[in-house]
Order: sequence, then C-alpha cells, then structure tokens
Amino acid sequence: MIKGGQTMRRLEMLKVKEVLRLKYEMGLSLREIGQACNCGKTTVSELLDRAEKVGISWPIELKDRELISLLYPPGSVRDKLAEPNMEYVFGEMKRKNVTLIILWEEYKEQHPDGIMYSQFRDRYHKLKKQNHLTLHKEHKAGEEVEVDWAGTTMSYVNPKTGEIMDAYIFVAVLPASNYPFVYAYENMRKENWIDAHIKAYEWFGGVPRITIPDNTKTAVSKPDTVDPVLNKSYHELAKHYRTTIIPARPRRPKDKASAENMVGNVSRRIIATLRNQQFFSLQEINNAIRNELKKFIVRPFQKMEGNRQTAFESIDKPCLQPLPNAKFEVPDWKEMNVPFNYHVEYDGFFYSVPYMHVNSRCSIRSTNKTVEVFVDCERITAHQRNYDKYNRYRTLPDHMPENHKAIYGWNKERFLSWAEKIGHTTRQYIAMILNSREYPVQTYRTCMGVIRLGDSGSEEVMESACGEAIEKNILSYKYFKIIYQKISKSAEEQVQETKVITHMNLRGRNSFEGGGIYAQ
Repeated sequence: MIKGGQTMRRLEMLKVKEVLRLKYEMGLSLREIGQACNCGKTTVSELLDRAEKVGISWPIELKDRELISLLYPPGSVRDKLAEPNMEYVFGEMKRKNVTLIILWEEYKEQHPDGIMYSQFRDRYHKLKKQNHLTLHKEHKAGEEVEVDWAGTTMSYVNPKTGEIMDAYIFVAVLPASNYPFVYAYENMRKENWIDAHIKAYEWFGGVPRITIPDNTKTAVSKPDTVDPVLNKSYHELAKHYRTTIIPARPRRPKDKASAENMVGNVSRRIIATLRNQQFFSLQEINNAIRNELKKFIVRPFQKMEGNRQTAFESIDKPCLQPLPNAKFEVPDWKEMNVPFNYHVEYDGFFYSVPYMHVNSRCSIRSTNKTVEVFVDCERITAHQRNYDKYNRYRTLPDHMPENHKAIYGWNKERFLSWAEKIGHTTRQYIAMILNSREYPVQTYRTCMGVIRLGDSGSEEVMESACGEAIEKNILSYKYFKIIYQKISKSAEEQVQETKVITHMNLRGRNSFEGGGIYAQ
C-alpha cells in the first residue's frame, strides 16, 4: 500500500507551493506545471484536486506542516497500480496501424484499475528517449527563452594597469523567432547571471512563460537529471517576472538546441567580426556588440522570407508577458545557525531575531535595503540594512527575553561574576563594555572574547590589559586583544630575564672584571 501524498512529501515544500502558484497565479496547464516542477501531470492534477476540496488557493498563508496535513490527511491510501510492459508496447508500436490509444485500451481491459492514458503515454515517451528516438521540437510563440554563456570570450585592456581582462558573453534566444540578446560581463557569477536575465527581458520588451538555462552553478544549486534544485535568487527572479525555470538536463544539448545554435552564430557573426578591435572597457565591448547585434537581427534568412527582427515582431512579441512594474532587486542568501546572543551576522553587521530561535538553522536574505531572516521557510524578522560602522548591532526589544535572561547560561550578571574572580579592574572593564550599548546583549560577543583571552593567561596580565583599555577607552575586542597580547609578551620576557642560574661552581660576572683574582 502506498500512502496518499507520499510522492508529494518527497518534493520540497517550495515545489508544492510552486505548483499552486503556477496554476492560480500564472494559469499554466497541468503538463506545463509538471514540466516546471519535474513531476507527472497526474501528480499535479491530484494535488490541485485535493487543494480545491479543502479550499486552498493562492496566495497561501498556511505554514508548511498545516498545508501538508490539509492536502494529505493521515489514513488516505490507494492500491499500487499495475505497471504496463512498455517493452511490449514499444515493439507493438512498430506494427502498421497500431496506435498508443489501442495499446492502452488493451492494457485497461486486463487491468481496469491501471494507470491512466496520460501516464501510459509518458512512460512510452521516456522509453523512446532512452532508445534515442527524437522528434523535431515545435516552439510556441512567446513560450520559451533559452539562455547560456558562450564558450568563446572576448578581451579588453585595463587602461590603469595594462592587464588584459576576459569578457564573458551571455546569450539568450527566443526559439520561435530565433531572436537573440547578447551582453558581456567581467565574470559568470550569480549577480551577473541574474542581471543578464533582467537585461534580456527588457531587450525583448516582455517575459516568456518558460526560461531554459543550463545546469550551471549560478542557476542550479543541486544538479539532478530528474529533480534539480534552483538557486534561491534565481527562483525569486522567476517569481518576480512570472516565468518558470526548467533547467536543461546535464549533457543534453538538444534540450536547448536554439541556444546552442545561437551561441555558434554569435561566435561567428559578432565575436569573430570584432576580433581585431581593441577595447579598453566592458562598456566599449557592449557598445560594439549592440551594433553588430542590430546588423545580425536584420540579416535576411537563407531559407525563408524576412529576418529575425520581423519574425520577432510578428511571432514572439505579441505573445510575451508584460514586464513587471518594478525592476527585480537581486538578493543575496546566507545560511547559518542563530548564535547564543540571538543576533545573526551579515557582512560584518548583526541583526536580532526572536531569542527562542537560538541554535536554529536560518536563512538570511539581504538586499541593498533590507535584511530578512527565515527559519523553516517562514520569515521570522526583517531589518533595515545597516551601514553604520560605529553601531553594528540592530536589536528589536520584542526579540529579547525578559530581563535579558540567560541564553545558554550567559547574561550580564554572569559576565560580571566571572570578571570579579579575576580582579576589580577586570570587573570595571567588563561593566564598561556592557554599559556601552543600549542593550547589553549586543556586547556579549565582545565579553566572550575577553573571557577566552583571560582563560589562556594570568590574572595579572588581564588586570593590566583591562586597566590600559579603560585608560584608552577601548571597547572593541579587536583592539583589546592587541593590548592583551602586548602585555602578555612583555610579562613573558621579564620572567625569562629573572631566571638566573646560581651554582657554587659558577664564578659570576665579578670574577672577570679588572682587578679580580682571575684577571692575572
């Protein structure tokens, strides 16, 4: 017996929500949703039927566990379906006048509770692909855009250093009209990959419903032939522009044949044409590329009337989705555990989260304006991005426990108690640090650093270091460490100098001075 919903539970929760988004927000067909989410059309249909029965629509405000419990309540079961012999089907299809629907009807006569025709057909097509039987792929107007990096690079000279720099060429193409976009970048990192898509959509003046990239690391964080996991920033780009990302399979160039062909055309018609020109910036390269691209898209087709520009105007352009009102702001993601002081660090600044999430795994999403923190795909807080180097902590009072109660045993009183055992000066210095911020919890990292230094040295060194730090008003662990190490090194040198060896057989310094008994 197979529990209902077992298939969906193997999917990430993001994919469950993605199915609902693609249906209710974008209005894609079951087949298109299945392709986008790497699952069967029947699975998509079953999920949507269950969602409709329990009154779930888009947008979803339920938590992940609540959503799964509603979609697949415990106890729902169904019998395992009898699998058809697809090798037999494959052989019978070679016979004259035999169709797939006839073979499915024969299968259903023997197995009335067997799989439906759509699943039967999908299994057959998978077997055909395994036997390398392919058909020409027909591209619908405004349906797809294929994207890739060109294998050939260009170069420019840095006018300041004279160094020769590489320029990497991004290529996007609308397969229905074979209309391209080309742009150069200094590298192939995620930020440029996202920016290239934004520029491509703006160049087209609209957004295709499907975007087909390669399995590059900037697009796919976890490559897989069946179920690749998209980069989070790339997934957000798709949601913002209302497009669906369907990565091409590894080592399957036919999945994005148009992009592969366009890369060749760009290499011959643009990169090769500009090979003898010398450039001194990326901007110069992109200006030259833009000029050659305009010539390329009006070049007449060889085997049919018109050119890429006229084909785009008549085929793809009318069917593209409109651009969103706001331009996409590229986010950056970071994974970490919430530390004991319930302040997560991003780019050298610290932002508070509710203290009950201490030691939880969280995801930090940052843009130029905001920093958001997520736990289990749920946003637990958001802060305005901090750029103040003199006040690196941002703390919300609601995130703090009552009376700064201990987080894993550490609080203001415990830091002062530790310092009291070392000496009065150390306690005075720790108190000065704790009182230097609006909320003492913001200073816990500094206090912990001082404790670690104190555990490795003597009390006298710590007292001296704290005294000097108080005198100079040093509240930073970085500069306190420098003071501590200097005093510790000086103390070690004094100890070595005082270690004088005495013995009756050693004559001493006076024995060799002028007038001594051994001077004669």
